[in-house]
Order: sequence, then C-alpha cells, then structure tokens
Amino acid sequence: MTRPLFLALTSFVLLGCASAPPPAMLDANTAVASSATVADGREAAAKAADSTPAPAAAETAGERGERIPNVQLSSGLMFQLMAAEVAVQRGEFGSAFAVYMKLARETRDPRLARRAAELALQGRAAPQGLEAAQLWYELAPNSTEASQTLAMLYAGSSRFDDAHALFAAQLKTAANPAEELARMQRALARSQDRAGAFTLIERLAQPYPQSADVKLVLANAAQAAGLSARATQEARAAYALAPDSQRAALITAQYLQANDRPAALALLQDFVARHPTVADTRLAYARLLIAENKFDAARSEFQSLMQADSKNPDLVYSMALLSMQGKLPADARTYLQRYLELIAQGDGTRAGARPAEPAYLYLAQIAEDDKQFPTALEWLRKIDAGEEFLTARVREAFVLSKMQRLDEARKLLRTVSVQSADERTQLVLAEAQLLRDAKRHDESYKLLSQALAAAPDSVPLLYDTAMAAERLNQVAVMEKQLRRIIELKPDYAHAYNALGYSLADRNQRLPEALQLIEKARELAPDDAFILDSLGWVHFRLGDLKLAREHLQRAYDARPDAEVAVHLAEVLWISGEQDGARKLLREVRAKEPSNTLLKSTVTRLKIGL
Repeated sequence: MTRPLFLALTSFVLLGCASAPPPAMLDANTAVASSATVADGREAAAKAADSTPAPAAAETAGERGERIPNVQLSSGLMFQLMAAEVAVQRGEFGSAFAVYMKLARETRDPRLARRAAELALQGRAAPQGLEAAQLWYELAPNSTEASQTLAMLYAGSSRFDDAHALFAAQLKTAANPAEELARMQRALARSQDRAGAFTLIERLAQPYPQSADVKLVLANAAQAAGLSARATQEARAAYALAPDSQRAALITAQYLQANDRPAALALLQDFVARHPTVADTRLAYARLLIAENKFDAARSEFQSLMQADSKNPDLVYSMALLSMQGKLPADARTYLQRYLELIAQGDGTRAGARPAEPAYLYLAQIAEDDKQFPTALEWLRKIDAGEEFLTARVREAFVLSKMQRLDEARKLLRTVSVQSADERTQLVLAEAQLLRDAKRHDESYKLLSQALAAAPDSVPLLYDTAMAAERLNQVAVMEKQLRRIIELKPDYAHAYNALGYSLADRNQRLPEALQLIEKARELAPDDAFILDSLGWVHFRLGDLKLAREHLQRAYDARPDAEVAVHLAEVLWISGEQDGARKLLREVRAKEPSNTLLKSTVTRLKIGL
C-alpha cells in the first residue's frame, strides 16, 4: 500500500517550500543517458513497476479514482522508468522528475504524474511539485489524493483561492465535514502564511454555521494564526451550540485560561456540576484550581476523581503534590508510596509507563525536612541513572552536608560523571553553595574563580562569582562580573537587579541604582526579589510611601526573611513600630540566626 502523498506535504509545502531552491532539473534524454549502470536498474525494477502502466495495478489506481489508459509496457518505457529510479537512488530527484513528467504527458497515466509529484517534493522543488500535481489532477480529476495534494500545494504557494475550490469540493462529499475540515486545519496549521491559512479555513467553515465541531476547528485555526481573541470567540460559540459537549467545554476553557481564568473556572465548574461523572473535565477543573492557587478546592476535586479511579497513578501523584503544597508531609508520603506501589504493579500501559524517580526525590525532600537524613539518602540513592541522576547527586551532597559530612559531600560532587560543560558547572555551583552555607566564603570564591577561568563567558559562573566577591567586600570585582553578564545577556534581569541592589544597599550612586533596578523590573515585572530591591532603593532615596508599596507587594508575593526585614525597617522609620515588631518577631521565629535580622535590630535598637 502506498503512503498517501498528502501526508508528506505538511512537513514540506507549509514550511517554506515555496522559497526552497529547486534541484537542477534535467531533460528526459539527459536523465536516461546518465543511468549507464543498467545493472543498478534491476534493483529499482520493483519501484518502477509500482508506478508503471500495468494491468495488475489498475484496480488499486481505480480505487483511488484514477482512470488508467491502456498503455503497452514496452522495453523502452521500462528502461526509462528503471533509469529514473536509479537516479532516485543516487539522490538525483530532478532528473528522475523530468523522466516521469515526460512519460506522464506522453502516456496520460496519472500514476506517473503522481510519482513525479512525489519526487519533486522529495527534492524540495515546490514549483515542479505543483506542476506535477496539476497534471496528476488533470489526468485523475476524481482522485481524492490528487485533489488533496494539489490543494495543499496551492496553499503552500499562497494560492488560497485555488486551494479553496478544491477543499470545498472535498467537504461537500465528505461523510463528516467537520472531521474533514479538522484534518485540513491540522495540515495547514504550520503554514508560513498563517493569516492566509486562517482565512482559507474561515471560508471553508462558512456553510456550517450551526456546527459546534466546525466552530472548534475555526477556533483552533485562529489560535494557530495567533488570533487568541478570535479563538476564544469561536470556542465560546461552539460551547453555546453544544453546552453538553465535553470537547467544547475543554477547548473553550483552554482558550479562556490565557486571558480570563475566572471565566474558565466558572465554565468548568458549571460543566462539572451538570456532568459530575465526566472525569476528563473534572481533572481539567482541578488542575485549573491548582493554577489559581486554590489548593483546598483542587484537593476536593482530586479526591472525588480518586473515588471513581483509585488505582490511577496520575491522580495519586497529583494528590501527593497537592499535599506537599498544602504542607501536609504525612499525607504526601502516603500518596507517594501508593504511587510507587501502583507503578510497580503496572501492566505496561497506563501505570507501567510512569517514572519512579520524581517520587523518590519528593520522598527524600519530606525525609530531609523532617531531619531524617539517613532515610533521605536512601531515597536519593535509588536514583542511579536517568534525567534525575544529577539532581539526586546534588541533593545527596546537601543532605551529607547537613549531617556534618561536608568533605564527603564535596568528594561526591567531584566524582560524579558528567555529560556536558553545563552539568559540570551545576556541580561547581553546588559545591560553592555548600562552602557558602558553611561560612567558608574564601574557599567558595576561589572555587568559583577557578571554574570561571576555564569558562569565562558562563553566565551562571559569572553571577555566582560576583555574589561571592561581594561577600568578601570585593565590590569592584562584583561590578565587573555583573556588567560582563549584561554585555553577554542583556535580558538577564538578575544581573541588573544585583548591581542596583548592591549600590542601593551601600547607599551609593542611587540614581544609577534606581535605573538598574527599573530595568530589571521591566524584564521581570513580577519578581519578588526585584520588587524588594525597588522598594529598598526608594527607601534610600527617602520615598517611604513608594518604598512601603513595593516592599509590601514583594512580601505578599514571597514572604522571604530579607524582604520582611526590609519592610519592617520602613515601617519602623515611618512610625509604625508595632507592625515592624510583628514582622521581625515572625522572622525570628522562623530564622533566629538570620544575619540581616540581627544587624537590623541592633542598628535600630529595636526591642523584641
């Protein structure tokens, strides 16, 4: 059975084939003369015979809607076909194309035109492909495959009116027009002319205004063209036509999520209320609740799903993650262990395909948080290969460090086999962090500097070396490294932020500090640490109102100890001593040895 030529078009015609240079196209006589090794042609005989006019092939061609002329398979014709196939084996698609086109015109056999189109596409010669497809369709006007191929080539050449005529005719005879239109839309989805492709689908959809499935196809076409508002509009129209359609509900919610999550939530909530047993929609609703940080509601939905499908490892794993998010480590441990049991019992289909390594990492984290360090090591050491291997070794090193086994942790990191320079950098950064945590700042800086000497343009190494230099009060080195990052990666927000914050914290060059932090905020407007820096520089500039506004936003987004101390200082200076004390006490309860907390309380003479 030959592969439908239409299927090969989406990866060629729609990805810029019109601009691809065609191979050198030789005339038929040159093509035949070039195949001096006739013995090679014997190996190609089978291929040639498949495209050769012969009674045995007439039935298959007839099934494709092609009327086959009565052409005698002479020795001369057979030789030319064999020579063309030898050229194909040598990669000479142009010469083979010329032979098949010549013979197709002479014999009026659509199979030869089809083969010519196939060869042109293999040779990435779109104009010749279109020429062959036009001849093929002319010779076999009732062939669905010829019509589809020609329509796609017209679309790939931005001849959308010509494509429309052929596609519209196909839709009229289709048993399921919506399904056929969806196939066309998927084929056109990667077109270089996205606007033209969408307009074509829009025109093809016009005869079916009351079809929800057609509206969904139109929504997908709009999304592929970058028209998100139109995609949402068409999806909403589909859902209005078919409010009990799970597919319409899911697609509409998907497009709503980008700009109107509350509306997406409301839609799914309504659908789930009316169809409580439809698992896929309830699952989508639960996941959207997670995205909206509504973890309790999400847990409730997952629990309902698990009641109906308690052996579904995906649901069990999701419950584990929700329990982690909700700071319920005992529940998370139970679900993770249940997940591991299920995948161990897997039958090679649904359950058996799930990996165990992410669960091992979470179980190790739970044990580590509970200071059960030997147990954490046991879980981590189960990961001895795969994507999580490097992460597991780094985590293992940090657990060893917490067990006061720093030398062993460093040795582990230095003996891990790596596959790339990036992986080696990750291990160096991890070792530097271990030294930093141990207050061995000189060693950390030396390690990073040595690694940076070997990879002077590594942004991660430049950044960590800059931060290590600042801890040793080597401000000039820090600034040099951060400015080098800005040269290498102008969109790296944290470099601007770190330099701006350092200036603000030292109360130096404050206008420049503000400019740097504003640039960082422009690149990452919702980053809590950048908002903290912005508040701090405004505090240094004497604008307490703006300082408090930005610091409060930072703290709301990320209740970090350093952000809390900064906000507390602004509150204290603003005369809100009670609020300041409350924040500082909260920090002390969580991190009693926090250096910034101690220095701030001492400097401001705050009694806690």
